[in-house]
Amino acid sequence: MEELTRSVPRLPFSADAGMVNKTANQHGFTLIEVVVTIGIMAIVSAIAIPNMIGWRAERQLRGAVNNLVGDLQLAKITAIREAEHVAVVCNTGAGSSYRVFIDKNLNWTEDADDRLLRNVTTPPGVVIDSTTFTNNRTRFRPDGIPSFIGTVTFENSSQISPLKVVINRVGRIRIE
Repeated sequence: MEELTRSVPRLPFSADAGMVNKTANQHGFTLIEVVVTIGIMAIVSAIAIPNMIGWRAERQLRGAVNNLVGDLQLAKITAIREAEHVAVVCNTGAGSSYRVFIDKNLNWTEDADDRLLRNVTTPPGVVIDSTTFTNNRTRFRPDGIPSFIGTVTFENSSQISPLKVVINRVGRIRIE
């Protein structure tokens, strides 16, 4: 009989208070702890996710602008190093892109004897909105000076401020 009473588990209730007595071998979370944790996670997610989406759109826009700046620097350096004219031709609007090539016959068109240096399409959601170059193009002369000064404006489908790449008279390239 003694063995039978030892094998019967004790109820976790106190006879006098009706409350749960936690013993050292009881583990786990209460329902209140789980609900509070889920609530905190929901609040943090509601704050963080929109910020992450905006951050991603801004990074795409900045990345596209930085790529153009690097490719304009490449065009300028190539023009000086190879003593050639290097053209940069932009296509604006949906499906924006730009091409950088050595323009041997100075006709603004990539011909068989011209060498393509870059052909870049902007990432999804990023467009080249406009340029102030004549016919959306400029060319670096063998001395590194651009034939046309102006700006290239990039926009994102989000409500982020547009960014501009500016080329001045001496060929300095900067972001505004």
